[in-house]
Amino acid sequence: MINKGFQLKYIGRVFWFTVAMITIGGIFAFLFVSFLFVQAGSDAFILQYPLVIKVIFATIAVQILLTGVFIYWEGLYITHKIVGPWVRMKKFLEEVGKGNFSMRLNLRRADEFHDMAKWINEMCDNLERLRAEGNLMPLSDKPEDQG
Repeated sequence: MINKGFQLKYIGRVFWFTVAMITIGGIFAFLFVSFLFVQAGSDAFILQYPLVIKVIFATIAVQILLTGVFIYWEGLYITHKIVGPWVRMKKFLEEVGKGNFSMRLNLRRADEFHDMAKWINEMCDNLERLRAEGNLMPLSDKPEDQG
């Protein structure tokens, strides 16, 4: 994990939302099955009640497990595509702030923020060109350093 707190927060929210939805679905399934047995006019529901409960809870448990695994991996994948570029941009901009305009920000093909990386690289190209032309004041010659 790149940024464990951010990623787990996102994954946790999606997971608990899904658990709630599955639980509500299970409750409605139970009520539906109960309704069917009552409509049949039979005592079959009362006799099979423990089995019906076990089946419903087993179904809910399997749904929660499978959905949880899916959401964890999907959440990890999605947040990795956002947080990874964010961390690289942060390190890159720290270097640019030190005056290293020759660096270029390269992101993986599936990452987010490609437009921003392109604009940042163009900014570095312009800053590097201005420095070469002598139109960019060195960091040590900033006006606040002279006063």
